[in-house]
Amino acid sequence: MKETGKLVLKEMLIVMIAAVAGVAALAATYFIPQDKMKDNAWESAILMHREGLGSFMWPTVKMTQLDGYTDGLMLNTSYTETDDGIRDILLDTKVNVRDINPMESFFEVIALENKDYRIGTYGRYWHGYQILWRPLLCFFNYGEIRQINMALQLALVFAFLYLLFFTGEKSLIVPFFGMYLFLTPLSLFSSMQFSPCFYLAMLASMVLVGFKKYLNDTRRNYLFLLTGILTAFFDLLTYPFVTLGVPLITYLASDRECGESVKKSLKDIFFHTVSWCIGYVGMWGSKWVIASVLTDENVIKEAVDQVMFRSGHFEKGRSYATTLWLNFDACNMKSIWVVLICLLICLLVRAVINYRRTGMKPLPGTAAILLVSLYPFLWYYLTMHHSSDNSYFTWRELSISVYGVLMALAVNGGVSRKNT
Repeated sequence: MKETGKLVLKEMLIVMIAAVAGVAALAATYFIPQDKMKDNAWESAILMHREGLGSFMWPTVKMTQLDGYTDGLMLNTSYTETDDGIRDILLDTKVNVRDINPMESFFEVIALENKDYRIGTYGRYWHGYQILWRPLLCFFNYGEIRQINMALQLALVFAFLYLLFFTGEKSLIVPFFGMYLFLTPLSLFSSMQFSPCFYLAMLASMVLVGFKKYLNDTRRNYLFLLTGILTAFFDLLTYPFVTLGVPLITYLASDRECGESVKKSLKDIFFHTVSWCIGYVGMWGSKWVIASVLTDENVIKEAVDQVMFRSGHFEKGRSYATTLWLNFDACNMKSIWVVLICLLICLLVRAVINYRRTGMKPLPGTAAILLVSLYPFLWYYLTMHHSSDNSYFTWRELSISVYGVLMALAVNGGVSRKNT
């Protein structure tokens, strides 16, 4: 118990250090002169305006819907500066024109030179993406940043596949392929706000596989803590549980001790989940405190009010059943479901054949993987209002379930894997 208490205290200290580092990183980006970003910001505003809000990579296919609204907000916030640098850094200033959406507001101000605007704030998020967007806007416009994003994501996917081959964890390949397909790569490439959670989930999974022999229980806790911290820093509440669920399933599937011991796997699920939550909630909450203390706005009250509203448990809103239906309806691309069902059948047949040949029963740890597969349903319950209003991107939490179900069959199907 004492060791657990010490671990929690250390993790809280790390969160506080990360919060200070986060403010410093954001402050550093504001040393970049606004003039250096102007031309590319202008081109980006026009590009976003032409594309419009809620566009689709493939017309009418909901899974390929982009988020021009939030990408416009990210551009707006990254470029907008006032005479009060503290407010820019901590309250994330943006231009508002006639209360229209952030993307169109930015277009009117920078492209149409509309002077009739006011400065708004959005201080309850970290908006950590600015540490990347502001330097990139010095050299590239939005379209070019998308191309860079595509190249980096593909490189990361191939690097992960190579790592799985190199380490002998071939059983993870088919489940990963199914999950990646489900996430619709075209949308991940093209919407910047969909990208942070994917990058963090992939990087954490790569560390868990590539450095497995160096990671004891405590170091893994710190890894999940750091993943939660970075998720709160970079993400705008898109599908954050993926950065917990996907690495957790990757770990459970690649660790032999977890596969053979229900007690060990459940213990690790609990502690790693708690560590991630301490990082995520602690980092997010620290922004509210810092912004409230150093500015004249009560960000804590605003954030708490929004949490209560967005949860859907304190005010009348959509039911849990409606939230689930909207998220399932948003991922209704038949071709992807056909591929996923085929993968599922193949893995199931292989598992049955393996059982008949060897008589080996399913690994005890399989139940733990299936338990983590239920995480999206917990997230939808905790964020009913938000997940129903934004189902066009929150449906991606279900990729945890896809990954988990495929993984549970893969690790019991006799696929070659290297034991730890």
